[in-house]
Amino acid sequence: MRFEGRILGKSGVNKMQTAYTVYDILIDMGYSMRFSFDKYEYSISYMKEENDILFFNDAEHMIEVYSYERNFEIPTERANELGLETYYRFSNIYGKELIILELLHRYLEENPNDIFYVDNGRYYNKAIIDSIYNGKHDKNWMYRPLYSIKSISEYINIFLTTTVSYMGGMGNITDTRHRGEKSVELRYEGRTIDKRKNSKFGTAYRVIRALKKAHCKNIVNIKRESYNILYAKCNNKKIIEIYCNTQMTDIPTDEIKQMGFETYFRITDLIGKEMQVLEVVHNYLKKFPEDIFYIDNGCYFTKSQIDEIFDNKNKNEKWIFKKRERDRF
Repeated sequence: MRFEGRILGKSGVNKMQTAYTVYDILIDMGYSMRFSFDKYEYSISYMKEENDILFFNDAEHMIEVYSYERNFEIPTERANELGLETYYRFSNIYGKELIILELLHRYLEENPNDIFYVDNGRYYNKAIIDSIYNGKHDKNWMYRPLYSIKSISEYINIFLTTTVSYMGGMGNITDTRHRGEKSVELRYEGRTIDKRKNSKFGTAYRVIRALKKAHCKNIVNIKRESYNILYAKCNNKKIIEIYCNTQMTDIPTDEIKQMGFETYFRITDLIGKEMQVLEVVHNYLKKFPEDIFYIDNGCYFTKSQIDEIFDNKNKNEKWIFKKRERDRF
């Protein structure tokens, strides 16, 4: 199982002022071993406790933090509408839930207006984190609905209490990707989901066949214990990165979980590769017509919907942003 978490804050703020806040908190929590490297738009840091002698050989106890200093990364349309962008991203929080809870409790004391988002579709503000932190600590806190919150109305009231005033007067985020501004980076992930009970061991090879039919080249298959990572070069020279589950489950939202769906493969970044991804998904769904393609902006696509888009002579890269009916499945 794999979950990502993000700390979201108000857009348009100079992030250089907050770039080291999480690192300082982790150091205060005993994470004094650090390996990091900087990119132009963001930095990646790997941090571990001082008594962990092994570093990269012991990834289970490592905290991986992406710090966005110049660009932003929007996980959902809801965050976009609220005027939120990513300040920090934790690439894998599974097994580190109580550490993340402690980190968030400290971080939100200093930044009470920020929001924590988990890729199962849940948002947590300071009031909700405080409610969880002050209760009985549960390592499954981010997977259980509402916890000590007695009802959905109470959840909404608590969330709105510390959020509405903060959101007041916010302008909409403008997508400037096509203006050549390097300060902006939108990011979307896509997943194929299904209720199949059969083994996932062949998922990587099925996806490889779909990649080849989509004329992708230089396909690399990296095998891990519970998943494979595929890298393939598109016709536009960009790299597609796909996580293929072989054993673990990777559930993006509560809604999908309630419907009994599981993730079979996940494409990590669709921006700039929309047309190539469309062709890959189209080829894959020919073999598995009952599967659903889900995008983390909340859109769902069945095979018939993908076929309709693919066969449209006027198709373009904006297809992943179009809302789709869900009642067909």
